[in-house]
Amino acid sequence: MKKTRTGYEQGEPTAMDQALPEAFAAKQWGAQWRLFRLVRKWPKVVGAEVAQLTYPAFFRQETLCIFVQNSASMHHLQYVKVEMIACINQHLEGQPITDIRWQLHVPAPPPPVPPPPSLRKIDPQREQSFCQMTEAIANQECREALQRMWCAFAVHMDF
Repeated sequence: MKKTRTGYEQGEPTAMDQALPEAFAAKQWGAQWRLFRLVRKWPKVVGAEVAQLTYPAFFRQETLCIFVQNSASMHHLQYVKVEMIACINQHLEGQPITDIRWQLHVPAPPPPVPPPPSLRKIDPQREQSFCQMTEAIANQECREALQRMWCAFAVHMDF
C-alpha cells in the first residue's frame, strides 16, 4: 500500500495548524517532548535521593532507559523497579511504560586543559637593569624574591 504524501511533504503551501502537527509527528518529537517533561519533574517522580543517582535517558517503545551513576545503585534500583514503574506511570503522559532498563552512565571526560601561554624570553639587558634597580634593597631575601617575581611577570608580558 502506497503512502500518500501530504501537502507539507510535497512542499506545497500548507496552513500552520496542519503543518506543525505533521512536522511534529514526522520528526518523532512527541517522544522527545514526553521525555523532556519527565526529566523536568524527575526528582518529584522518583524522589530527590534517587534523582541524584539517576537520569531518564530515552524511551524504546514501552521501555524507559535510565542512566545510573554506578553499578551499586543499579543493583539496588533493580529491587524497587516495580514501584518505580508505577510512580513514573502516574506522572507520565501518554503511553505508560512496562519496563525499565538501567544503563551505567559514564560521565563525559573533563574538557581538555588549555596549553599554558607561550613564555617570552627575557631580555638580558632589561633583567640586568631591574637587578641594578633592586640593589638598593638591604634585605637580600626580599631583593631576590622581588627579582624572581619580576622574572615571572616578564615572561608573560611584552615590554
